[in-house]
Amino acid sequence: MNHLNRWLIAVTAIAGIQLAQAETTLRIQDYPGTGNLLVRVAQANGYCKAEGLNCELKTIPAAPLGLQTMLSGDIDIAYGPTEVAAAALVRKAPIKIIGAGFTQPVFFLVAGAKVKLENESKGYPEIVKSFKGLKIGVTQRGSGAEFQAIDMLRDAGLSANDVTFVAVGAPNTAFPALAKGQVDLAMTFSPADGMCEVLKACRVIVDPRKGEGPASVMKTSGGAGVLMVKADWAQENAAAIEGFRNALDKAEAFVKNPANFDATLAVLNATFGLQLPDADKIAAITLRNSSKTFRAQGDVTAMQAVADGMTDNKLIPAKVDMAAAVLAR
Repeated sequence: MNHLNRWLIAVTAIAGIQLAQAETTLRIQDYPGTGNLLVRVAQANGYCKAEGLNCELKTIPAAPLGLQTMLSGDIDIAYGPTEVAAAALVRKAPIKIIGAGFTQPVFFLVAGAKVKLENESKGYPEIVKSFKGLKIGVTQRGSGAEFQAIDMLRDAGLSANDVTFVAVGAPNTAFPALAKGQVDLAMTFSPADGMCEVLKACRVIVDPRKGEGPASVMKTSGGAGVLMVKADWAQENAAAIEGFRNALDKAEAFVKNPANFDATLAVLNATFGLQLPDADKIAAITLRNSSKTFRAQGDVTAMQAVADGMTDNKLIPAKVDMAAAVLAR
């Protein structure tokens, strides 16, 4: 082998190493169903790669667990309701908010098909008075789902002590719990709405996405969800965060365009992971019901309303300054 060939091989090897090193892997929380849709689109459409990133999604079906996993260093970015961020901040958890992912109320209440609710025909808030003595499934104890269910109970003159909360995980595990009668109701998220509509084993009974629910939940509109990182990680990875934000901006623009519905649905179907009959039909209904909530950045005023509502309802012991936790762009 002559010197020129050796030189070319060496240069090619070094270039390959440099290219591999240039791509930064971000480990990001995902959920079953629509999950972290903007990140899925950003990865599938090459927006992450264009920013020198590999957006690697890790399924963790509850926000408190995702937050704990992020704080332990096993993922880089946690994703969930703002309530979970506020509860962490009041306990001095070292976190920064770098984006939203979703901005509108994401949880809604569903009832098992056989569950009879005396006040159901009266709508919200009267229907909530029928919940006394029932079992309500939530993603995890201490989750945003539980906090919002408690807000609904209080809005109707009840308290958390009037029901029994049961951790049932994400919709893929909450649905069987409802169908088998292990819980009467579930405070859950999409694709549970599509599952109820297609499979007829449950029904949506209170839907904050349609303006049903307490004022505290309505005020979360625009700031319902957050993407969280460790504060020291944020300092060390400013370029990766900026690239990630750019990728999410592109993904949001793509998802918001009605002409891209089928393409977005194709990404969802490729990552949906729902082992049920008519999964494609469920996915389409789910995307139509929830596509308006997927936004890269949230409104800090709405985030503050979430935290203030938690303080007012004594779900957290002190006031939290959410603006101080949001990483400026």
